Amino acid sequence: MNCISQLAQLILDFYREEPKQLQQLAVLRACKVFRRWGVLYIRSRDHETAAILANACLEIAEPVARLRLAKKITFMAENTPVATFPIDFKKINA
Repeated sequence: MNCISQLAQLILDFYREEPKQLQQLAVLRACKVFRRWGVLYIRSRDHETAAILANACLEIAEPVARLRLAKKITFMAENTPVATFPIDFKKINA
């Protein structure tokens, strides 16, 4: 059973009317997305997927900041952190 996580679906729903960003984040469907202690973790199966998502960090950070889901985003591949990005709430317009 390949279920998309609720947090991943929430991020994808943010871009439901913007096909370019939605296509860029399509690999998020295959990742496990969860949060713990103010950090949003995106765990992918391989380093290539983690790199694609890390390059799309700004697209992921906007809905995370607007919904105040986390203070940091950590991308993981094979259970090891690949990249961590802080969320700057000041740059997001209300």
